[in-house]
Order: sequence, then C-alpha cells, then structure tokens
Amino acid sequence: MFSLSRYAPWARNIALSFIAIKQRCNFNQLKTGAIAVSALPHARSFADSRHSSNNDEDGGKTKNSKANMENKSEKITVSKEELRKRLTPLQYQVTQEAGTERPFTGCYNKHYEKGMYQCIVCHQDLFSSDTKYDSGCGWPAFNDVVDKGKVTLHRDASIPVVISKTLGMVRTEVRCSKCSAHMGHVFDDGPPPKHRRYCINSASIDFVKSTATSTTTSSKK
Repeated sequence: MFSLSRYAPWARNIALSFIAIKQRCNFNQLKTGAIAVSALPHARSFADSRHSSNNDEDGGKTKNSKANMENKSEKITVSKEELRKRLTPLQYQVTQEAGTERPFTGCYNKHYEKGMYQCIVCHQDLFSSDTKYDSGCGWPAFNDVVDKGKVTLHRDASIPVVISKTLGMVRTEVRCSKCSAHMGHVFDDGPPPKHRRYCINSASIDFVKSTATSTTTSSKK
C-alpha cells in the first residue's frame, strides 16, 4: 500500500481526478462526451516533466535505444522568444511546457478532412488523416504515426510511478523528434491491429489539406 500524503498536493489532486475518471469510463470503450470537462484538472496540472530521461514505461530498465522510436529527423533548436511571438499562449504552453488543452475544445477533435497533421513548431509531418479516428476521449486520436522516426517516446514523469501504476494509467509522452515539442501521449488501447492511440493536442499540430483532394474537388465543379 502507499499513502498519497507522501506526495505534493498537486500529485494527490491528479491521482484523485484520475480515479474518478477511471470509475466513470473505460478508455477501451470510450464514447463521445463520456468524460466531463469539470472532472479533469486544469491544463497546468497535467504539465509533464521536460527533464525526464528518454525512458519508456519500464522506468528506464531498457536501453535508451529501445526506449525511444528510431529518430531519423535532424534536430533543430527554436528560439523561445520567437515562439512566444508566433504561437498562441495555449500552443506555447502545450508544446513548450507540456501542458494539455481541455478535452473537447481542440479544433481538430472532430476534424476529418484528408491531409497531413504537422508539428505546429517546426512543421514536420507527423500524422496522416488516414490514421485518424474518433476515440471519444476529447482529443484528436491517431492509430499510427507517419513514420516511426517522426516522434520520440518518453516516460511521463509528471505523476509518480507508484501512483500511475496503481491507477493503471502509466502514460507515455509523445514529442516531435525534430524540435522536441510536446504533442500529447500514446496509449495501448487503440484499434487493431496495432492497438495504439496517439492522443494529441490540437494546439500542438497544424493541418495541411491534401492537394489530391483539392484537385479532385475542383475537377468536379
């Protein structure tokens, strides 16, 4: 057994919130609107540690080469000052401070046009509309990434491991491999055959409409 009193008040509040959510819905059988916005902590409470090591869910028992997806993208460094000017406050908070937008509020949650979803910071292609589906969780969901080298995975260190494992919700953070911007999290409760659910913040991505779709639409006029 463990005592929540061992942890800071914010950790206890998050744990209690997740317990309430887990009792109300099963993430494997989510339906649209199943999670009430009021049941979730403020976005700042979901902030993930940007200082976590490149470890996966096993707490760092495997080597870093196995903990992260293969990184094929050339890394870049973006000026924080420039980003504050270019991004909205929410986009900056999500991508640079690992915040989380409130569920059912993102512009891409119910967006199903054909095209590509890019990192809002460096414009690297990350997710295709072909892999997008309605998970009912309140955030854009994808069952795969465009290429495994486009993102890196990291153990979410914002919630103590003992609490995460007890709640059965150990989270894995998803970052853009090129600029290291926070995208969201990935879970193993997605559709077959891969059973992956990339739960991504709308504030962290931008959508580029498929040119093929645009050409087809124009030809029909």
